[in-house]
Amino acid sequence: MSEFFYYAEANIACTFILGLILVKINHGIDRQASTILIRRMIYIMIGYFLSDSVWILFQSGFIPSNHIIMYIVTIIPYGCIVGCSYFWFLYCELIQQNKKILTSSGMIKRSIPMAIAIILIFAGAFSGIVFKFSDNGTIEYGPLYGLFLLVPVGYLIYSSIKGFWRAYTQDRYLDHSLYFVIGIFPILPLTCGILQVMFLTFPIMCYGATLSVLLVYLTSMENLISMDSLTQVNNRHQMQRYLMKKMKSPTPGLSLYLMIIDVDHFKEINDSYGHIEGDKALIRVATAMKEACQAHRNRFFVSRFGGDEFIIIAETEYKGEVNWLSDKIRSNVKHLNEKAGAPYSLSVCVGIAEYDYSSPVPIPSLIARADTDLYHMKHSRA
Repeated sequence: MSEFFYYAEANIACTFILGLILVKINHGIDRQASTILIRRMIYIMIGYFLSDSVWILFQSGFIPSNHIIMYIVTIIPYGCIVGCSYFWFLYCELIQQNKKILTSSGMIKRSIPMAIAIILIFAGAFSGIVFKFSDNGTIEYGPLYGLFLLVPVGYLIYSSIKGFWRAYTQDRYLDHSLYFVIGIFPILPLTCGILQVMFLTFPIMCYGATLSVLLVYLTSMENLISMDSLTQVNNRHQMQRYLMKKMKSPTPGLSLYLMIIDVDHFKEINDSYGHIEGDKALIRVATAMKEACQAHRNRFFVSRFGGDEFIIIAETEYKGEVNWLSDKIRSNVKHLNEKAGAPYSLSVCVGIAEYDYSSPVPIPSLIARADTDLYHMKHSRA
């Protein structure tokens, strides 16, 4: 009997851990759709842990039951598993830039497998085609049990494969770790789920699911502190990490450049039109940089250095490509500002410095070289 109490206690302990994560999420300032989806998934997962705890108490005979009650307390955890996998799928799609996922048609289309699974578990349980209970109370799996499991497993596997693919093709360096975590997320729950089926009264599933959620939460928090909240590009700390990595590991056939971008007369914009308008100007500059870098996004790293200064780390075959990028950024800034109808002109200056692998220098020295080039450009335009 003690093993059944241990099973319930393990689920409750995992519920407590997820509850702490929910408290942190609910008290945070992040209200993005992706955060709402992961929060819903955690709520449903908590529902699974609690209903699974109730199930084991009935299954062990600690609470007297009949076949009808056993079917009901078994259906609820299975329903929660399907719900968790569905919201995890939505979260992964949204994180991976699928903006159509939250449209009405998108939600309906992608919820069809979940609806089929829910109908199957409710309609098929009492008929025995999904599962049934023997006369001695032992659960027996029916012929459509595998088809039912295909839905949550399919959601997880699809998200995992896409996450791994994006981890190695996405341009934003700070997203790589999150995409990689999306890829490995299903491994623990699926492995633990298989073991749970084999050892029905051992609390394995709850530990695997909780560890996966904790890993996703910690990784997403790390990404938040690595991103500039205003312009939605990498921040200074992340730029330094990336640049240090590139300095140590040159890419064959490519040269490494640091470009520093400074907004012209930014103080005058703030003083004349206010800091809110100044923030809008910075967002336009960041957007102009990201759009210019789309051509070879895996080789350009965009970041905000501080204030009105941005830094791009570029790997190119020749310097002419860097000069082209510089001109493209300036052109984009002018176009976006005119499109926004801003009551002021907006322009930038760009300083460029090449990193010499044969004569390495620290990061501050490389930035200083680019800053010197920026200074000369500003004065040549004065």
